[in-house]
Amino acid sequence: MLTSEVVSIEERGDLPPHGTWTTLEALAAQPHHTEYADHGRGVHSLRRVPRFAIGHRSFLVQTAHGNLLWDAPSYLDDDVVALVRRLGGVAAIAASHPHMFGAQLSWSRAFDRVPVYVNALDQEWLPQQDLLIELWHDEVEPVPGVRLVHVGGHMRGSSVAITADGTLLAGDTISGGLARDWVSFQRSFPKNIPLSAAVVQRIVTRLDAYDYDRLYTLGGDEIDSAAKDVVHRSAETHIRWVSGEFDHLT
Repeated sequence: MLTSEVVSIEERGDLPPHGTWTTLEALAAQPHHTEYADHGRGVHSLRRVPRFAIGHRSFLVQTAHGNLLWDAPSYLDDDVVALVRRLGGVAAIAASHPHMFGAQLSWSRAFDRVPVYVNALDQEWLPQQDLLIELWHDEVEPVPGVRLVHVGGHMRGSSVAITADGTLLAGDTISGGLARDWVSFQRSFPKNIPLSAAVVQRIVTRLDAYDYDRLYTLGGDEIDSAAKDVVHRSAETHIRWVSGEFDHLT
């Protein structure tokens, strides 16, 4: 069982001064709705409003063989479950990294106990063990046409989802930037700790084996064209700076 002590000493997780712990009862009592968007190519995003925790976006990827729920919403009620049912339900569930594990088992049980895919390198972060969990390594195809690819970085088991027609769901492995058409690579977002040059190069090299032109992040950043070029350009600059190439300019 993960505790507040674990969160407080983990550099990637942080409870900010304005943050607090909450309960499902408190969340249910708060007026809310689900923000929904259709991004085309069978990709749909869901986000609770008003936001809580990190306010992440979840994605439902539709395929002819069943749908993948990616980075499942941390809260579920009858309304959001009904929305997902209208979109075709869920055949499999997967998370980009452990910060998204929260309600994945509850979502599975709401949809006939579909499998929950967890990268084996992150199983230590599971709040509970369950027969619904399918551990995987390297790469797996939870539904035909959508691949989960292990790249590491933010967490040891950090992974992305790539659709057959070129949409990359990056989770927190790759994040957006304030600049348009730019991405970043971080170990810790609350503390702005960047990934090393070697790790960023490993991520980009791993992704080079796949074709993708769109990229969607956990936080809401979107690159709707030439995403692979954006990743390469951003990674090259990141690597050169953290390697010390431009230290003479600082």
